Parts: sequence; C-alpha cells; structure tokens
Amino acid sequence: MRKLFVLFFGLQMLGGVALFAQGNTPPLRVTDFQAVAEAGGTRFVPQLPPLQQKAGAPQAHWKCYWEFGDGSFSFEESPVHRYPRTGDYYALFAATAHYDDGKLPDKHGKGIYASVPASVDLPELPDVFDSTRAVIRLKTNRLPRSGEAMALIMSYRNLGRLATDGQLFLFFNEKKFPDSHFRYDTARTHFGETAEPLYSQVLPAPAVFDWVYAMQASLSSVGASVLLTPDLPPSTIVREMLANARSTYRNERGWSFTALEPGEKRNLFIDLSGTEKMLKDTSAFIHLEAIFAPSNPIVAPERYVLEIEIVSSHDPNAIAVSDNRVNYRLVKNKHLDYKVRFQNNGEGPASTVKLEVKIPEGLNLGKMRPLDWYPKCPICPKTPSTGSCLDTSFVSGRLVFTFRNIYLPGSAQKGVSEYDSTKGFVKYRIEPERDMPKRSFSSRAEIVFDKNPPIYTNFSRTRFKIGFSPGLKAGYGFHPDSLKQGYFLIGASLSPYKSWRVYPQIELLTGISGKEDLPETRYSTLFMVKQNNGIALQDSFLTDTLQRTSRNKVLFEIPLLLRKDISRVFGLGLGGSARILLENGSTQTEAGRTTIDWEFMDTTGGLMPTRNVTKTETLKSSSSYRNTRFRYTAFVDVTLGSVRIGPHLGLRAGVDVGSRQPFVQVSAGMKL
Repeated sequence: MRKLFVLFFGLQMLGGVALFAQGNTPPLRVTDFQAVAEAGGTRFVPQLPPLQQKAGAPQAHWKCYWEFGDGSFSFEESPVHRYPRTGDYYALFAATAHYDDGKLPDKHGKGIYASVPASVDLPELPDVFDSTRAVIRLKTNRLPRSGEAMALIMSYRNLGRLATDGQLFLFFNEKKFPDSHFRYDTARTHFGETAEPLYSQVLPAPAVFDWVYAMQASLSSVGASVLLTPDLPPSTIVREMLANARSTYRNERGWSFTALEPGEKRNLFIDLSGTEKMLKDTSAFIHLEAIFAPSNPIVAPERYVLEIEIVSSHDPNAIAVSDNRVNYRLVKNKHLDYKVRFQNNGEGPASTVKLEVKIPEGLNLGKMRPLDWYPKCPICPKTPSTGSCLDTSFVSGRLVFTFRNIYLPGSAQKGVSEYDSTKGFVKYRIEPERDMPKRSFSSRAEIVFDKNPPIYTNFSRTRFKIGFSPGLKAGYGFHPDSLKQGYFLIGASLSPYKSWRVYPQIELLTGISGKEDLPETRYSTLFMVKQNNGIALQDSFLTDTLQRTSRNKVLFEIPLLLRKDISRVFGLGLGGSARILLENGSTQTEAGRTTIDWEFMDTTGGLMPTRNVTKTETLKSSSSYRNTRFRYTAFVDVTLGSVRIGPHLGLRAGVDVGSRQPFVQVSAGMKL
C-alpha cells in the first residue's frame, strides 16, 4: 500500500511539472492571409501576430514573402497579383520579424480561386536577376537561421535565339565546414521541371562534330551563316563545373527542364531548413551554387554562387566574416573578408551613413581594401567633394566607412514598398599580420544614420583550428650522482601548433644506455667437515670466487605535460611520465677450489690439526639476467630557443616517485 501511495504521489508531481512547463512555453505564433478579388487582380492581405520588440533595438517590423502558385512571387507587404488564367492556385505566405524576440511563425499556404477577365494584360514574371546578362540567379526570402526553413528562389532564362532543354543543379553544404548547415525539404515547380537527383552523374558527352553540325544547322534554319570552331564542347564545360562543385559541396539536387524559348524566364522555388549545428557558424559566410546546363550547344552554360551569412537573429544590421575557423599554420597566406550590412529603418531618407568597425588585434589595417559596397558611389577624393562618395579612414584601431551625400530611403518612409532599396553594405578585405596572436578574435560594427543614436551589430567571431605541431628531440639523461652511467634518448612530441595559452604536450621517448660493468665482487670461503668423533677433520674446501656483472638498459618513456610559452624564446612546462625499464645482462663467475687433507700431530697440549693441500681446481659459470620495471616520475621543463616552432634546447629535471631518485635530461629539439 505504501508503494502505491509513493507511485501515485510521484505521478502527481510529474504531471504538475509538465503542466507548469506547458504553461511557461511561449505561445506559437501563426500567420494567415486573405485573397480578395479586386479590379485588375487579386489582393493578398496578411494577418500577422503582434511583434515582440527586442529591447534597445530599432522598431520591430515584419518582412513578407509571397508565392502565388503560378511561378510568380513578391516581397511586398500586401501585393496585388494578376493570374495568367482563371482557376485554382495554391499560394504560400511567409513572414520574417526583424528586431523581434518571438519565435518565427511557420509559412502558411492555402488554395485560392482566381477569376481573370479576358481583357487584363498579364504582368511580366518577376525574377531575381540583376542588371547583368545572367541566365541563372539565386535569392533567399531570409538569411539562414538554425531550426528555420528558408525559401530559395532560382530564376533562369534563355538569352539565346533558339529554344533549349537542359538541367538545373543546386549545390549546398560546403565541405570546408565540419557539419552540414542545410537539410533539403522540397521544391515547387510551375513550368514542368522534373526532379533528376542523379541525372548529373550521367550527363551525355556528344561528339565534337555532332554539336558543331547541329549548331550550324540551327543557325542555317534562321538564315545565319557562322564559321564554328569546336574548341570546347558545352558538355565538357558543364562537366568541369559539376566536378568543381562536387569537390566543394557535400549535397546536390538536380532538375530537368524542357522547351525554354528564347527570351523566356522561369522561377523554381526550393525549401532548405537550417540544422541545429548551424549555430556554431553564426556570422560566417556560406555559399550556395547553381548551374544552368542547356542541352542546346548554342546556348552557353553558367554557374552562379550566392554568398549569404548565417544569423542568430533576423536583424538587418549585422557583420559577418568569410572564415570563422582558420588554420593558424596557413593564416599568413590568407585574407579575411568582412561584410557589414545595414538598413535605414527611419521615416525619411538618410544622407550620411557612418560605419565604425573595431579591428581585432593581429589584423593589418594598412592592408585593408574595400571590395564592394552599396549604395554605389566612388571613393572620396583627397580634396573635399560635394558629390556622393565613400570615405575610408582609421581611428585608434578602428576602421571607419562613411557614405557621404547619398540617398538611402527609410523602411518606414511613405511610398517605399521595396525594402531592399533601404539596405546597404560594405564588404572589405583585410590581411592578418605575420605574428598575430593565436587567440580567438571578434569584430563589431557601430552604425550611425545621419545624427541618430548609433546601432550596434552582432559580434563576428573567428577562432583558430587546433592544428598539430609534431616535434623531434634527442638528448642525454642521467642521475646527478652518476653522470657517466646515463643514457642517450631520442623521441618525438605532439602539441597544438603555436599555442599562445597553456597547452598539453605528449611525447614518446626511447633511451638506450651502453654496456654497464658493475664493480667486481671477490670473496673467499672455508668449508670444514668434521668426523663423527668431533675431532678429526678431513676433506675441507677453500674457495676463492670472483664475479663480473654487466647490464644493458632500454627505457621507454611517455611524458605528458602542460606547457606555457612565456615568450618567443622561453617556455615552461610541468608534467609527469610513465616509464618501462627493460634490463638484461649476464654474470660471469670464476671460482678456485682448493681441497685440504687435514692431519694431526701430538703436542703437549693434545692433538694439533695440520693441513696438506692435495688438489687445486678452477670452476667457471655464467648466468643471464632479465627484468622489467615500471616507474613513474614528476618533473619540470625549461625550453630555450624557438619555443613555438623551430629549433630549441630543453632542460628537464625531476624525481622518480617510487625511489625518490632525481634525474636530469638535456635535449635539443625541433618543432615543425
């Protein structure tokens, strides 16, 4: 009965804890929308939950993303869309909160019915192309964040004069990162694209003359005459693109398309979800790559790499770095690219934007150069100018970028519906100094719009990979009271590469001593045998023995220590070691035996024994010796020279824990 009571009480407690936890879980925010028919199209009206303002941040706001179910999309808050024909469509809506502390709502989708008047002109299909003559581009609806889904828009088009079939490829999860950042969810196609995950593995390679003749025939059909030189078939170019992408990325997806007409463009939508392991690479640049592979050889293939940064929150003012894990051994040959993003969230335009970035110790300000920036404007001249320009300067270890005389709209400004027009960025490259400290470093930007209070970004952090430094050493070990009876040692070490903090080091040493002759031992013994009468003596022996003993020793030692490089030329260490001592040798014995025959003679005092040596012989014998001993030591270590990497001298002094016998090791080493 008592056990039943305890069980019942325990279940009640667990239920209470569960209810308490459930009551304290933040409510899941949901979104919805309405599709309302109006003159000229369908109006989409979002229904958004309340924002949860982040303390100290600019005004929180929503950013909307729409897919209308016909291959078209929009980033407007409440767009009007004209469908190509009357019918049923499935629309999707996703909202991203900026400067908000709440949980991101899932995307919301539902079917709608659109009635299209016959007289309405269709709008041009939106795309994510820039002003260049690109044929494939990528854009995301939000920056990637752990545990959230991200929509990826892939726009592609045919700028040639002939229709073509072909393939599209998407590569993600770079191999340079130890973990995968994305999980593929689904793709939404609206122009007959077919998923072909393995198609890229069997891409055909037409003969050179086949594609040349096909191209000439195609051109002839439109009245053109062109002399073609078969330098490199398009399929070969695509194969090289695919090979390079597969050497860079872990995962890929592929789709085939058909009948892409000249001048036609299309959109394909892909959902990728951020993994939990993405958190480790927050504020790092990552890349997605798309490849457009037409089957018509007259249409050129193309690859496009989208650079984005992982974020911990959806704040448009942020800083990111190209590498958040760097190999210190190779850092002197590398460079770091930083990107500072900003957005004017005011109700009016900004004419001056100042970015002040703290430069970590070890980065060379003198070798900084800007790579790209927006709003586009020239670098400010040395003489004052009234035009728009970007000014760069250095103030007390801080890098300052100032956009002067620009027009950057505010996101809350009347008449501004395109939020991308309110954003800007500066991307710059900086090189590490040759002897920068091997410590994690971070950078942060301060952004000022006109004379408003500054806005602070996140920290972009870069840390060094551990890296290993193998070493070699050779030396001599001995006991202070027997310098000549020491041993030569040789071995290897392993430690972190050029560590600036306390670090562990493990070694494997082998010590070999030469043949050691122990002091000779000589002793004599007299054996006397009594007769039964207790008086007479007979057949006694006198032995004279000489022993010569030699020993050979082999020592295996595994030291483990903690080290600290105090400066470039001086280091200290403290540790201990386990030793296996293997001893072998022999003992040579040489004994001389003399047989004594005792006789007796009468004297006034009685019988007096006398002796008579009857025989002398020499006996020789040999015995071997083997022994294994386990010993443990504690020691301190001093290193002089190039202690972080390069040649150095070492002195190690310690004591055997069991016997309390001191020992010393002197060595010369090289760390690689």
